[in-house]
Amino acid sequence: MSPHLDPKQLDALLAVAEHASFSKAAVALRLTLAAVSLRVSALEESLGQRLLVRGKRVTATPSGAKLLAHVRQVRLMEADVVGELQGHN
Repeated sequence: MSPHLDPKQLDALLAVAEHASFSKAAVALRLTLAAVSLRVSALEESLGQRLLVRGKRVTATPSGAKLLAHVRQVRLMEADVVGELQGHN
């Protein structure tokens, strides 16, 4: 069975990547630093690979960059669909 992509874990990954920091991502998501770290770690574990390089400034691994591009694309498509649906009400 293939791994399921958990939306909360993806939110955490995206926030960390956009802020280049776990602590700034935690503030943006209104979560604890531990919660953000656990979500990203759980996602990495479910996929069997590191998605972020942890350091003074957090960066995506090649696999992380690929997943982040996918997440961003899906979010844009979701926004388009919601906009279309709301426009037809």
